[in-house]
Amino acid sequence: MKHIYFLLFSFGLLAQSQKEIYLASTKAYENKDYATFLKLSNQLDSLRPSHPTFSYNLACAYALNNKLDKAVFKLKECLLANAGISFEKEPDFKILFDTDEFKQLVDLKVKLNERITTSEKFIELSEKDLHPESLLNLKKTKTWLINSIRNKKIVSFDEKSGKCIDWLTDEKLFSVFAMKADKNERFLWITTSAIPEMKGYSKDLEGKSEILKVDIETKSIVKRFPVQGNHVFGDLVINKNGDIFLSDSGEAMIYQIKNDELSIWLDLKKEAFNLQGITFGKDENELFIADYLKGILKINVQNPSERNWLKLPNDVSKKGIDGFLYSNNSLIVIQNGVKPHRVIQLYLSNGLIVDSKIIDCNRTEMIEPTNGIIKGNVFYFIGNSPWSFYDGKFNLNESKINFPTIYKYNLNAN
Repeated sequence: MKHIYFLLFSFGLLAQSQKEIYLASTKAYENKDYATFLKLSNQLDSLRPSHPTFSYNLACAYALNNKLDKAVFKLKECLLANAGISFEKEPDFKILFDTDEFKQLVDLKVKLNERITTSEKFIELSEKDLHPESLLNLKKTKTWLINSIRNKKIVSFDEKSGKCIDWLTDEKLFSVFAMKADKNERFLWITTSAIPEMKGYSKDLEGKSEILKVDIETKSIVKRFPVQGNHVFGDLVINKNGDIFLSDSGEAMIYQIKNDELSIWLDLKKEAFNLQGITFGKDENELFIADYLKGILKINVQNPSERNWLKLPNDVSKKGIDGFLYSNNSLIVIQNGVKPHRVIQLYLSNGLIVDSKIIDCNRTEMIEPTNGIIKGNVFYFIGNSPWSFYDGKFNLNESKINFPTIYKYNLNAN
């Protein structure tokens, strides 16, 4: 889901003010006016956190201004987000070359690129161009459901053969993103948006999104919540009272559906950029939400003004969190906006993150992990979403992708 909006942050589509600051910063660099280069690089990094060019330039600017500790800190931040960057012979870091801190960063790069394979393959699905994003298991009927970005539907699949059968189709359906069932499994709530990757997309559909309430027994849509504009409801969570909380990737807001009425629950546009996964803590008094650029925000549900960005362990990037679930006083995190991709478990104590464990990292067969569910003590997740295999006209290159594959990891392995 993040690709839709992450593309807006590419240099070609940056806000005009950011373009102007960037050009001014490069001019200052070329003129060896390193003080101005640092000032402008700092400004860019505050406007667009975790931008690969802006962050790296800021690390260089710190080094060129003899601010060595800050240079090391920022360079490490860049490395955690992209362990493929070639910084070892960067002339701007010459002042750091012989320091222990720089050598530690070189060693860290090697460690971050290690291949870790803790999860195992669960099932391969039969519909190659499905392009799944979310997964669900209905306990009452023992039914596995998975969505389709490309084919605008929900399918069920057999957990032994992987055979897919259409479960919900509708001629007015857009790309299906998130889906969750209420606690009694009477209704399925799904989010849909019209995007160019879906079949049948046309310019007149741009900006259209819907949240749908589906009767699980009859597989019929009983209520639609249409919205227009820069909205993609990428994830949702439902509390025990049946209230739905939705993350909006487009406008950095959390919406709520209560008593079948849609409203804005919390406006985060001034402090967040690209909201992704959303999940409750143990007792539903805390709401955790991931921002693709800034990390993890913890919110007091009863008093939303009481919220804070969680500090992550020193070896974990705050960038690129997509899939996001709570389990037994820990957060299961899928990071597909970092290189290499990682699946991590973050351990909580008193609402703070105190430790971490890598479940998977740098698995070549996992083209892009996205989202998953926890069933019992097992974490199931989609391992190879094909976002990167669409061409400039949004045609999916099926010759380069594998059949959709779901992986599983036993949380009791800890």
